[in-house]
Amino acid sequence: MLNYLKFMTILAISATALGAQTIKLNESLIETLAKKGSPQLDEIEAALLSTQVREGEENESYSPELFGRGSYTETNERALIGFQPIFSPIKQAQLGVRQTFKHGVSTSASIITDQRSSSTSPLAGHFKDATTTTMSFTVQLDVWKNLFGRLSKAKLDSAQLDSKRAKLEKEIQTKTFQISLRRLYWSLVANNEALKISEALLETAQTQAKDAAQRLKNAVADADEVARYKAQVAARQGSVLFLKYQKETYLKQLRNLLPELGTNEITLGDYNIEKTMTEVLACTSTIASQTSVPYGFTKYDEVVGLLRKIRANNATVNARYSDADVSLFGTVKATGVSSEEAAPARYRGSFGGSIDDIEEQNRTGYEVGVNFSLPLGSVKENTKRVKELYDEKRLLASINGTEAQVVNTHIQLVKSINLLTEVITSQRTSSRELGKRLVGMKRKYEQARVSVNDLVMDQDAFLNSELTTIDTQLQILNTIFDYLVVYTETPCVFNRN
Repeated sequence: MLNYLKFMTILAISATALGAQTIKLNESLIETLAKKGSPQLDEIEAALLSTQVREGEENESYSPELFGRGSYTETNERALIGFQPIFSPIKQAQLGVRQTFKHGVSTSASIITDQRSSSTSPLAGHFKDATTTTMSFTVQLDVWKNLFGRLSKAKLDSAQLDSKRAKLEKEIQTKTFQISLRRLYWSLVANNEALKISEALLETAQTQAKDAAQRLKNAVADADEVARYKAQVAARQGSVLFLKYQKETYLKQLRNLLPELGTNEITLGDYNIEKTMTEVLACTSTIASQTSVPYGFTKYDEVVGLLRKIRANNATVNARYSDADVSLFGTVKATGVSSEEAAPARYRGSFGGSIDDIEEQNRTGYEVGVNFSLPLGSVKENTKRVKELYDEKRLLASINGTEAQVVNTHIQLVKSINLLTEVITSQRTSSRELGKRLVGMKRKYEQARVSVNDLVMDQDAFLNSELTTIDTQLQILNTIFDYLVVYTETPCVFNRN
């Protein structure tokens, strides 16, 4: 049984290994995989759909609606008074259409019919399908809080503006998501470059430690020299292991963003750092050529414009929050009755007869009146003040924060890139000179003119200079990515529009 379990385990592992593929990652592949779907893209789409739902719900209030009801009632009760008829069964139905308009007017038209019968009663008589039908048309006009539809229009307009804002936000967030993938990709590239340098220097340190151990064995080296090389090996092994851990962290983040990667093995495809840095500098030149904030490169200015309009609409709505509701209404209705004496103490009616009664006789009546609702106490007024403050703070924070981000991002980019470019130039010079010095230090060490500590210090200085150059290049890429998150429409090759 144990051997069988071992066999099945090995088989399962082998099947998994055979099913896995090796994916060579590059920016084009990342873009292709992103289009196939991602949880983040689904969340972005859901945010847009939520605003469209709210807009739809707001529009629902102003669409025509068919309404109605019907009932059938039977009873076996006894009349309290002898000449009072007990009606059973009773059939009632109503059908109508109503609509609310955004101008503060609502209308409805309906027809109601009531048809009832009663058992034979010597005093009350017998009724068969006695029918009452009423046709009515009602108009209601808001004359205070929503006069001329000022609240209805503001709410509907805000819902439409918010939907437009969400569409822009979707485009911006989709671009932001794509840039987050590119950040991870170039972080992996930087990690790979650092790993190659660290592994090469680890190999050198291991060779030196091995040589020192051999010299110690031959009694031509001291034990402290061997210990120093071993310490260097341990330190560089630690650096390599940390870089490998960092790589796995980046890959985990990438797999979370791109489920299409699955459990496949991921390696980096071909890349060209120098070409990419050239594209970055060209993009920087395009940005630097703008003498003022290039609002044409961003969609955030449109978002701000929509937020300002929403803010104005919210102010209109909130200002009337605690006002009285006052409306005038008028109803015109015609009621027809069908209950004709068919025999002594026997009456018969029909729906058609009630309609004929309306058509043949003047059965029209009307009703006019006023409805009002006035909040008492200060509760609603207090809520109004809180709503006004909340909406003002919330929208002003979004407006001012977005405007500041747009302006400051552009102003600071060129300065930051120029400084980082100068840093790279200095670091490359430093690495070049440290490389030359390291060649001389190796020769002097072999000639016993310098100590092992001096040689190790120069090797570590060269390593740190190379790694710092890689970090700075990555920082330049992240700086331009930060810019492109805001200025998504920047016309340059690196933006990959």
